[in-house]
Amino acid sequence: MAPSQSSYDVVVIGSGPGGYVAAIRAAQLGLRTALVEKDAAPGGTCLHRGCIPTKAMLHTAEVLDASRHGERFGVRSASVALDLDAMHAYKGRVVDQMAKGVEGLLKRNGVASVRGFGRLASARMFEILVGG
Repeated sequence: MAPSQSSYDVVVIGSGPGGYVAAIRAAQLGLRTALVEKDAAPGGTCLHRGCIPTKAMLHTAEVLDASRHGERFGVRSASVALDLDAMHAYKGRVVDQMAKGVEGLLKRNGVASVRGFGRLASARMFEILVGG
């Protein structure tokens, strides 16, 4: 079966903070826009493996530290402990919520999302290798 061809004015590779913003802006300017992403959900490394998960875990550490030193603020607690599984669940909820927000922005602005890898095939042709 021959691969399907679609015509886009702009194709953005990667749905990180730069990619999804660029794709949305191109679509807002009236350009037919596609966003190619290798991962199942948009957001890139920052959202799924970098900045956002790290900040979520850092927030948990800050809450833990504040709880351990609560007496300074007039708060007494008999025992404070880290629940690692619960922390990872919290981190996952934060990441999922933000990824759904990016998906919604892309849809509302008419950006076609394609899961796969992209490359320039020639000076005027772009090839999308579908799948991940």
